[in-house]
Amino acid sequence: MTINEWQRTATYYAMFILCGAVSGMLGPSLVYLADIAQASVSQISVLFMARGIGNILGALLASRMYDRFQGHHYLIAMLVIVITGLVGIPNADSLTVLVVIFFLLGASEVSLNTGGNLMMLWLHREKVGSYVTFLHLCYSAGAMIAPLIFVVSMSLSGDFGVGFWMIAVYGLLFPFLLVRQKSPTFQASGATESVASDKQQSRYIAYLWVVFLYVSFEITIAGWISTYGVLKGWHQDQAAILSTWFFLALSVGRLVAVPLQSWLSEKVCIYGFMGISVGFALLLNVLPTSHLSWVALGLGLGCSALFPMLFAFANSILTLTGRRTGIVFVCCGSGALVAPSLSGPIIEGLGVSAFPVLLLGLALLLLWRWHVLVKVAQG
Repeated sequence: MTINEWQRTATYYAMFILCGAVSGMLGPSLVYLADIAQASVSQISVLFMARGIGNILGALLASRMYDRFQGHHYLIAMLVIVITGLVGIPNADSLTVLVVIFFLLGASEVSLNTGGNLMMLWLHREKVGSYVTFLHLCYSAGAMIAPLIFVVSMSLSGDFGVGFWMIAVYGLLFPFLLVRQKSPTFQASGATESVASDKQQSRYIAYLWVVFLYVSFEITIAGWISTYGVLKGWHQDQAAILSTWFFLALSVGRLVAVPLQSWLSEKVCIYGFMGISVGFALLLNVLPTSHLSWVALGLGLGCSALFPMLFAFANSILTLTGRRTGIVFVCCGSGALVAPSLSGPIIEGLGVSAFPVLLLGLALLLLWRWHVLVKVAQG
């Protein structure tokens, strides 16, 4: 790899730490946000909906922008929106203001996510597998660090407000780095171009279903595991660390997956990680609350390498243009919208014990749709 390629790769890795922190900060800060907005648990769950709608619209826009303009220019514009939103959160004085901010954060964060994956894919092409896995390791590391930033913020100022500003300061680095580097460009792979268009379409639709269910599963855990701990009697500071355990296991699993991909096929690895997810979702239904930290670790391990491996698998069976990748992240936004947004009303209406059942159902659906995708790809 040339020095220029290493510089861009390192920039994308560091930027994905920011993306992970922005994505992972909502769950641990949910109680704080409810307090400043004077909202209930059911009401504050609308922030998941706002972020999810932002994800969908942001991905739709990004699907066109990355095929038409230089990727780095659009990344810089989205970074400016992210930084502005982070600065504004502690000053929000109503639920309406928070909804607007998280809508914009959802749109800009998913655009960064889409762009980072695309830039890495276009830069490394057929060798992208381990690179994109490490990219998502950086993403999960950022999400893991976010709750710890809020713990530091609590010790400094007595609330989570300073934590949002600390993340914003880190984000200021990347517009200056990206403007000095050349954007990668799309080049089609001969292996996937030879696949008939109708087969590519059927594979693509089956893949979108898997992505939708995976993101529904992961974001529901990340967004609600801390609140679930609070509702089960844990102190707010202790429950916030549950998200850190989840993302710590997510990071470790992705780190392990980098060499694992050279020994085992992606299909075998994905089946293994999905089996872990189903197993620990089942344990959440039967183990006492005192074991919640271990379950959070297990769920994080199960989720860890699924998205980057699924992305690399998709790249091997169909052509991923900017438009197609953008639609993938539309499904990500839909997944981040539906299940997490419904979790609050479900918990409030059916009781806190409904949360583990919801996670188990999502895990089983995910495993089924992955099996369907494998059959479609083979066919």
